[in-house]
Amino acid sequence: NIALKKLIEHTISVYNIQKEFTENASHELQTPLAIIKNKLDILLQKEDLTDRQYKLIEDINKALTRVSRINKNLLLLAKIENHQFDENETVSLSELTAQSLHLLREHFSNKELCVQTEIETEISVLGNKILIEILINNLLLNAIRHNLQQGIVKISLTKLGLTVTNSGIMALDKSNLFKRFKKSSIETAGSGLGLAIAEQICKRHHWTITYHFRQGLHIFEINF
Repeated sequence: NIALKKLIEHTISVYNIQKEFTENASHELQTPLAIIKNKLDILLQKEDLTDRQYKLIEDINKALTRVSRINKNLLLLAKIENHQFDENETVSLSELTAQSLHLLREHFSNKELCVQTEIETEISVLGNKILIEILINNLLLNAIRHNLQQGIVKISLTKLGLTVTNSGIMALDKSNLFKRFKKSSIETAGSGLGLAIAEQICKRHHWTITYHFRQGLHIFEINF
């Protein structure tokens, strides 16, 4: 019993150290990343750049943007795990879903996607509004990213849960689906954190999130 207790205490200590390191590292990286991006933006405004120089700076800027996004997502995960989003309020899922669809309309249009919605009115839950908004956006962006050109996206919201469905060619890798930095598909170049964040947000609210692939459709279901 003493040995088991020490092992458990050591495991908890290591876990807490890892979480603290992730949060501290992500936080400290924000300032230098912002400075680098600002310097690159200044360089891009110079008129005497050659085409090759412009292309190189653009490539660096794209890579930096991706690193900044990964850093932001890692910090978000650390904050969720450290219970820094414990505030609850009554959140209108109907309104948040409609807002997210409106904000992402250009992304749907760029891929010529047919968007079908079945959103019941006055669907509300008790939770953290910021996290729930991130959850909805991540699922919708995932539906766009793993979709076909001129494909379909279906969003269904009832008092029982939220379902996001989109067309696709082949099933995602379930074993890596919600793991950090694990690619569930070779079709896209995402950061590998979006679905990991979605799962953590669901856990925070005591919801379940599941994935299925049926008849050429990716289906993500959240049960409240």
